[in-house]
Amino acid sequence: MNTPLTILIFTDDYAFTEIIKRIFENSNLNYHILAFNSYFDADKLSTKDKIHLILVDDLIIGTSSYELVAYIRQQKKIICPIIYFGTSEHNSEKKAIISGANLFINKPFDPTDVAKHIQNAITKKS
Repeated sequence: MNTPLTILIFTDDYAFTEIIKRIFENSNLNYHILAFNSYFDADKLSTKDKIHLILVDDLIIGTSSYELVAYIRQQKKIICPIIYFGTSEHNSEKKAIISGANLFINKPFDPTDVAKHIQNAITKKS
């Protein structure tokens, strides 16, 4: 059996977490999901962690999601793909990419499209 992919979700939205979990349940991937709701949970991360993908929703506790992405990239030095989910208001896509996200997905989103983006992100990293 292959080692499961470690997927982190940062969101304060229970429905978002459940939608993402369903996307993975419908995939052929072997995965382990850890869900966090706070910027402060990022303190637990280390470059020694085998993280394959991070999904960041625009709703988190503690700071802006952009600051979370920047913190993960700059302070924690985590290099796995990061997919940011948000609305295209207030230059959100530009801010997400500048802060270190690899991809911005506009909400509301099509789960089928998200599944393809996830598969592509994981495949590129492998």
